[in-house]
Amino acid sequence: MPEEKRSLRVFLCHAHADRDPVRGLYTRLTKNGVDAWLDKAKLLPGQDWELEICKAVLS
Repeated sequence: MPEEKRSLRVFLCHAHADRDPVRGLYTRLTKNGVDAWLDKAKLLPGQDWELEICKAVLS
């Protein structure tokens, strides 16, 4: 029986000084079909960032 292909999932954690290169990496990954998680792209105003980061890491 063939195995089901799973999409690659990436959580991007970075220092503030690395913000710009990491945003570029996020863009490249998402354009290539990778399910990448970046705080500035995934968090909405007012969301509990600590909870959302924990959920992203654990999922």
